Amino acid sequence: MDASRILVGMAAVALLSGCSSSDVGAEASEPPTPQEAVPGLVEPTCLAANFLSFSQLPQSTPPAPDQMPIPAGFTPTRVVTCDGDWNAGVVDHTVSWVEEHRAGNMDAVLAGYALPSEPRELQTCTVDQMTPPIVWLVDDSNRGMRPPELPTGECGAFKWDAIIAIRALPINDRIVHRIPVAPELEARWEQ
Repeated sequence: MDASRILVGMAAVALLSGCSSSDVGAEASEPPTPQEAVPGLVEPTCLAANFLSFSQLPQSTPPAPDQMPIPAGFTPTRVVTCDGDWNAGVVDHTVSWVEEHRAGNMDAVLAGYALPSEPRELQTCTVDQMTPPIVWLVDDSNRGMRPPELPTGECGAFKWDAIIAIRALPINDRIVHRIPVAPELEARWEQ
């Protein structure tokens, strides 16, 4: 009787270990579900040559891709903005170029970019307005895209909903880049 209990126990252990190992093998062999591939995504940067043309100096970095519609299947989880701190002026022949990283719920940001623009066919008015920051929408794999220009309202004034939503997100990182400027630009800046 003791021998039969041992035999039944060993059979149970063998059976359990066999099931367990086949379950583990099945889980390990299943490929992970890939995220939907979105073409045109790149690593976000604030130091692209086309962003720094304001310096009026040659730039050695490659340009960033153009703005594009936000593609279906792209799920941004954070945002990077690039903007000049023009009030700081020129210091040691450089200006401040500020890079901010923010994360949080992106629903209001996406809704702001999805707003319709007003037609401009018959508009005879103009508007004087600030230039919005450069924006990157970034996913969990640190790949990003530049969303389209802000939608516009009456007279071509920007609808700032997306930028207001971005600025409401908490800042995770803030980097101030010192960008050299051409002497001619520096002289105009100091006037």
